Amino acid sequence: MKTLKLLSFLLFIASFSLNAQQNAKVGDLYTFDDNTKGVVFYVGEDGRGLAVSLEQEKRRWEEETNFVYCQDIVTIANEKDVATNLNVGLGKSNTAYIIQQLGENRAPAAKYSRKNGAEWYLPSAGEMFYLVACANLENDIDKALEVAGGKKLNGWYWTSSEYNNGDAWRIAHNGKKKRCSKLATRIYVRAIRMF
Repeated sequence: MKTLKLLSFLLFIASFSLNAQQNAKVGDLYTFDDNTKGVVFYVGEDGRGLAVSLEQEKRRWEEETNFVYCQDIVTIANEKDVATNLNVGLGKSNTAYIIQQLGENRAPAAKYSRKNGAEWYLPSAGEMFYLVACANLENDIDKALEVAGGKKLNGWYWTSSEYNNGDAWRIAHNGKKKRCSKLATRIYVRAIRMF
């Protein structure tokens, strides 16, 4: 009888924990099944959303090797004006294409975005634009990042969206956007992940 009560209690706790994750809201610290964590910045009507990683580091978008540099990622459409629509998941496919075509050693920004696992990725311009817009509207994101031991958004961030073979889009924490040389500049990489 005690075993049955204990089992019932554990199932109740597990279902409560699962429901808490399913009802995530902007500013929540989200723990994934693999124990990585991020702060929620988008939740769709279906309850699925996006979380931003707690860490950031400066990296180049692309590294030059053997006199080959600034290679166009042919599977990513070049954007002459940065897209500001969210388009959830575009960054994930972009990141996979970048690594597939360049290899991890020539794609330091994309490689760093996956340091916590392949489900994390370099956001598209639209995803990053949405993140910084949300962070500027709702202070909860920066506060949650700091409370969780992470770094708040500050500075310029790479996106997985290309302008042309030599430039990719970067977006600042204040919403400014600018194309930038993929080789010359080390700027912040901040990964995101879908849930």
